[in-house]
Amino acid sequence: MTNSRYLCSLVVLVIAGVIASECWAQTPAAANLGQSARAHLQQGKTQLEQKRYAAAVRSFSAAIRREPQNSEAYLLRGKAYGLLGMPQAAVRDLNRHIELNPSDPAGYIQRGDVHNFNSDYESALSDYNIALKLSPTSVSAHLGRGLAHVALEKFTEAIKDYQWVLRSNPQNTEALGNLGIACMLAGRQMEAMSYFEKTLALEKDPEWRMRIEKFTEKMLQDPNLAKKTSPATPVKPPAGPVKNLW
Repeated sequence: MTNSRYLCSLVVLVIAGVIASECWAQTPAAANLGQSARAHLQQGKTQLEQKRYAAAVRSFSAAIRREPQNSEAYLLRGKAYGLLGMPQAAVRDLNRHIELNPSDPAGYIQRGDVHNFNSDYESALSDYNIALKLSPTSVSAHLGRGLAHVALEKFTEAIKDYQWVLRSNPQNTEALGNLGIACMLAGRQMEAMSYFEKTLALEKDPEWRMRIEKFTEKMLQDPNLAKKTSPATPVKPPAGPVKNLW
């Protein structure tokens, strides 16, 4: 297995002291015990949108204390734990969500994302395959499975996943950029360049435009760059734990 299996590595900054103090130092009074499970759930969703992930964990935990069979609370707390860089806690909650609601593809997709983050690509692949059986048109599952395929050097399969996404949304920059990398690693450099160019034409974030430009420039200078790709390859942070190879 070459270094390409590490393309999925994502830099996650976790300040342990802050997380610990926010997640666990909550007193019963501060937990607002009078709120219903639904109110805590809604509060947690708002905190997730605000990127207040530790606060969201507290809210979802409060919802679970009031309604232990609430599968949505486990799903969302798992997502919050994943965004905090706590994959073991995330998987534990996602396992519980799947036990309570095994027909929901979201649990398998999120667990697949966490497995990708943890470099457990075979497990990720299994989860995405289950999700796609439940929901064959899930863009998130195809994107996540494409990333796992790249990490496992199954480039042809990865290309199929990203091309599927682009058939439904030709302007999906995540699929375009990752497809470029999959083609590059498969030795299809000219195709890769065309996808990188399309990504640059659509990408609005100046930071990631610069990273893509630098990466493609290096590839032009060294046609064998695919064989030398390392964890230093730009990785773009997605909405969830893992999605984009940039």
